[in-house]
Amino acid sequence: MGGIGKTTLAKAIYNKFSNEFEHRSFIADIRESWKCNGRHYLQNRLIYDILKLKDETCNEDEGTKLISRNFKGKKVLILLDDVDSVVQLKCLVGNRDWFASGSRIIITTRNKRILEEVGVDYPYDHKEMDKDQSLILFSKHAFRRDSPPREFNDLTHEVVSIAGGLPLSLEIFGSLLCGKESKQWRDTIKKLKKVPNREVQEKLRISYEALDHGQKQFFLDIACFFIGEKKTIPIYM
Repeated sequence: MGGIGKTTLAKAIYNKFSNEFEHRSFIADIRESWKCNGRHYLQNRLIYDILKLKDETCNEDEGTKLISRNFKGKKVLILLDDVDSVVQLKCLVGNRDWFASGSRIIITTRNKRILEEVGVDYPYDHKEMDKDQSLILFSKHAFRRDSPPREFNDLTHEVVSIAGGLPLSLEIFGSLLCGKESKQWRDTIKKLKKVPNREVQEKLRISYEALDHGQKQFFLDIACFFIGEKKTIPIYM
């Protein structure tokens, strides 16, 4: 799910172990950069980070050959963020024998099938935050502390419930309500129940747009016609 904290978690792991690797690279937002700048742009970024060579390639084939030939023998730490295609992985990190033993490649993606297809060693399904974690994260942004003041306790639990354990929502809602009076909190809560925050909605919409036409129709049918129903009913339908 978008906004669930995949990149934040991956960056924390990357930063924790980066000092153990002489050769390392963190390439953010691959999905968007692939569309806007092209595949050889991303290859050049990776080549620069690992080999310190600038703008070495002008097409994908050259980049693939250079990476596969010159990265061998190098123990690398690479973080590839927001991958949405197997082609992207093959273009950047191709085969395991491109890298020395002990190398680590971290991948974040919304599509579990990509990880299955390339055969990752340790898949991890990042879940939503539980109620206690959500309360702490929201409070840090709304009150600059780990728990709400007594007079905001009920309102805080209501907002946390709306966020549904999504870190992005908790951070945005907390910053939005920081320093506001209780009346403004109530007005905002009413709005959030009717219409999701635009920034959160845009982040979640990426997953919807990745569906094909038929899947989008299924999704909209379920979202519109099964509100309040038990999960078994739409599953059966």
